[in-house]
Amino acid sequence: MPQTIQPFTVRTWNEFQKHWAGVHNFQMADECMPLDFEVPALDCVISELRDDEQARITTGARGKRSKLEDVSAEFRAKPIEEAMEGPFALAHFKLSRFDAPGKFLHGFEQKVLDPWRAGLLKAGFTFDRCYPIIFISGKNCATNYHMDLSHVVAWQIYGQKRFCGLQDPERWAPHNLRMNCKGPEVSYPDELTEADTLCYDMSPGAVVWNAMLTPHWVEAGNEVAMSINLSHGGLRNQGQLCPHEQEHLDYQAAHPDTAEKSPVGTY
Repeated sequence: MPQTIQPFTVRTWNEFQKHWAGVHNFQMADECMPLDFEVPALDCVISELRDDEQARITTGARGKRSKLEDVSAEFRAKPIEEAMEGPFALAHFKLSRFDAPGKFLHGFEQKVLDPWRAGLLKAGFTFDRCYPIIFISGKNCATNYHMDLSHVVAWQIYGQKRFCGLQDPERWAPHNLRMNCKGPEVSYPDELTEADTLCYDMSPGAVVWNAMLTPHWVEAGNEVAMSINLSHGGLRNQGQLCPHEQEHLDYQAAHPDTAEKSPVGTY
């Protein structure tokens, strides 16, 4: 096994340029974290989100792989206080509809997305997509072992989450598995130990960079926890993609009918 990686924090754009294309997750702070937005009370956010037909509401049950069993009808039927006491996982991928007067994200693009995009551009980055997603986990619920076809900035807003990746991601997810990142084979390995992990405990305000196409999972603590994630694709520094995104684009070109499609979300 390679040398053990300790949790680390990137604080400047120069440091970000050195680490963004690697396979290890890291915390972000100071200069390269221009994120500041006042979010309304959590119960108000959940009420507004769950009333939207495009909200994804699943069980949040812990397990070895992603579980997306729809429980939206049951969750919406409960009083908000009761709904928040039980297990659930709520996600929304089209948040611009909430960035309007009277909505809970009013001003988000101007106050968060614009400064973040400007920071990337100033540091020599370009991107094809950069948009926010919300993930809310019920008490002691989890986003189970999976991989993302995106670079992700995970920004903790409410509650506590533990964001876990791996010391040696390519040992557990070789090329063939990365190219089938949504397949049933992506499952928490039985032989994985605590020593194999690289984890970050996230309190409100914490920000973690999640490396594209590396296995990870996120566990909530004993209170409902919310994060806003910024999802990126086609991210280039000085014109260069990270190795994992380049290999995926190459694979798509060679296998256009079977390769996983890249996300196409917008704001």
